Amino acid sequence: MSVLQLRRDMVVVEEEPAVEIETPFPLRTIDAEVTDVTDIEEVDDGYDEHPRRSFFQVLRWWFNAAVVVVAVLAYPVATMMASDVGDSRITSMVDRTKWTAPWAGGAAMLVERHFGELGWASDSPSWAPMARLTGKPAFQAAMAGAIGEFVALAHTQAAAAGQDDPDLAAAARLVSASSTGVQLRAARDALVNYDRRMRRRSTAPSSTPAQLAEQLALIDTWAVKSQTEIAASAAVIGGSPIDDQATRAVYAAKGRAMAAWMFLDTMHWPDNTKAAAARSAALEAWRAAAQFHPLVVLNGSPDGSVFGNHAVAMGFLITQAQKATEDFLAAAGAPAAAPGIANAAPKSVLK
Repeated sequence: MSVLQLRRDMVVVEEEPAVEIETPFPLRTIDAEVTDVTDIEEVDDGYDEHPRRSFFQVLRWWFNAAVVVVAVLAYPVATMMASDVGDSRITSMVDRTKWTAPWAGGAAMLVERHFGELGWASDSPSWAPMARLTGKPAFQAAMAGAIGEFVALAHTQAAAAGQDDPDLAAAARLVSASSTGVQLRAARDALVNYDRRMRRRSTAPSSTPAQLAEQLALIDTWAVKSQTEIAASAAVIGGSPIDDQATRAVYAAKGRAMAAWMFLDTMHWPDNTKAAAARSAALEAWRAAAQFHPLVVLNGSPDGSVFGNHAVAMGFLITQAQKATEDFLAAAGAPAAAPGIANAAPKSVLK
């Protein structure tokens, strides 16, 4: 057979010529016998895996981090700031030379401060920081309820003395524990109009010993009500020491104490040394209760070493304020019903 003959299944393939590829860097071959990677020379190609950031990049990073922290803490901080009830500094808000009925001026300015400056919690929308609070709504509701009861008593006394006034009656209807900011604003205007009418008539509201006894008896009922609520919350001890019921009871007592201090500061009192000293003691006792401000109201064991019981502490302050009120009544020489001055208040008020 000739060598030129090929098998049918054989294929002749032409080999293409090899093409040399130029590379920017010379290729290096590694001897198979080299096993230590340290023997391989590293090639510095100018690339840094972690480049250094500029000053403005670092500053931008810290700015973004600060924005995140502020965004996270903004709502809690706003909630804390909204919790102010005006108890840090309690001073007289009434200039007696500008009001014919100083107690009406005190009530008008107190409610105006809350709905105009501090904010009325019950009017806050659900998304507002103030709507998250527990103590402030209790404080304002109790304070408004106490003011409404005193205004109603003053209207009853004025009507009995033949000095019925429509603005005073309107204020008595508008102020209550469930009042809104709009109602308080209207009540404030009614009290101002009432005082102006008294000034035009050149007649100051009368304040007989019997009327003073009724007013102090009403303040005494606020102490009794606060003690009842505090005792109920202090009796529930166990579980978490931070208790909403105790917070509401303590702040409600603070609200009534604020109203009591304001009325004691503005109502008429007998002009004698003994009564003046008793009045000063009663003012200080109610001021102490109104300024009682724990950072967080705790309802732990009264003799606990870690968590105390602020409800019990407030109950003690209210007891002192009640005793000072009774001493003031006795020093003023006003008639009081036995066995306690609470019976001296009109039944229409003690609801």
